Amino acid sequence: MARPYARRTFLRRTPNKLLDQYFQQRRVEIDAPWADLTETGIEPLDDALDALPHDVLRRVDGEFSQIMQLASAKGVATILEEAASRGQDGSEQFAGMSNDYERAMWTFLNEPARFIAAGAFHEMDRRTFSWHRFVGLRLEAAMDEDALDVFGASLAAHYRRQGRGRHCHVDVYRRVGPDRYCYFAYPEDAASTDLGYDEQGRFQRRPRQSAFEVIFVYRPEEGTTELYARGNKRQKEELAEIFCVNALGLTGLPDENGREPFNLAVLKDPTFTFPTDPRDGVQSVDVRLLRLDLPFNRSKGTNRRVLLEAKPTAEAPRALHGLIEEVVNPLNIRMDDVQIGRAKLCFTFRPADNQRPKTLTFEVGYPDRCTLKDDQHDQTARKYLHEWGIASHQDAPVLAVAV
Repeated sequence: MARPYARRTFLRRTPNKLLDQYFQQRRVEIDAPWADLTETGIEPLDDALDALPHDVLRRVDGEFSQIMQLASAKGVATILEEAASRGQDGSEQFAGMSNDYERAMWTFLNEPARFIAAGAFHEMDRRTFSWHRFVGLRLEAAMDEDALDVFGASLAAHYRRQGRGRHCHVDVYRRVGPDRYCYFAYPEDAASTDLGYDEQGRFQRRPRQSAFEVIFVYRPEEGTTELYARGNKRQKEELAEIFCVNALGLTGLPDENGREPFNLAVLKDPTFTFPTDPRDGVQSVDVRLLRLDLPFNRSKGTNRRVLLEAKPTAEAPRALHGLIEEVVNPLNIRMDDVQIGRAKLCFTFRPADNQRPKTLTFEVGYPDRCTLKDDQHDQTARKYLHEWGIASHQDAPVLAVAV
């Protein structure tokens, strides 16, 4: 969820010198007593903002809201990540700043291209990607302007069949650790009308022509891609095909070849220890939920499923598998005949700097669903899904399409 914008909070946390620089850079004439303002006594500045013309104030509040989204530890981390992808290091300069609001505002004013890319990464990290199955290859991703223009035109043609998509702009950025190419497409949405007031306070209808966002991510090390988009399965597969053709140079969607992104069979084993590298800071991994898909039995009905959920304790570290023994064994069903259809896993990471341990809880569903996102801890979990054999191995990469 995006952080709610609070103008007074933003003004109090952002140094006055950068606020003054912002208004000068944007050529906004504001009647603010800069010489008398303290860093927290921002009421006169807030009043001066309220006196601005409505369209100017709307633009200022909109940009302040964008800056506030990156004024956090995670937001600053994405700014530094974007700098690192260009072989630059801004950590030393940021270390001398007072807080994350100053770091985000400084980047907005002095490194606008970096700010835009970091904002896109930050938005991407909030999205949940679920995967469909397509077998793919390690390919060279297209990043030149001509290819992006053709890609955007193909996406626009796709959405025009829905009565929108007259225009479509595409940006691409490379992220590292692991390597991935991130395509952000902005098709034009259908026209709409807002109810509101003009600068004279008159109530009226105003036309609006906005864009919506579609995100494609290609991971060359795994041979996988992910897609964040709205629509039904057919529409998402059409988008995946457009991406494969225009960004990866394929002739269409790769063949599935019967492979599936996820196989949860390893979770049947109550002795499986979830081995991890100490350098990744994983303290423990627990299975919190399992959906057991029982074998077909015409006399007992179809689609028989048992959903089990339990939280382990020190006395019962394998609580969920104990529950399996209580529920499944009396049914006289062999576990070899049971398929794990869905699982919820919880990673606990060792605390740093005397903070509370960080936990990451996500779900994996057979054959092609996963709720992992894209930030640092999610990347660690992705790595171990491959190492444990839950996700397809890299020697047989999968092209995945996400929703």
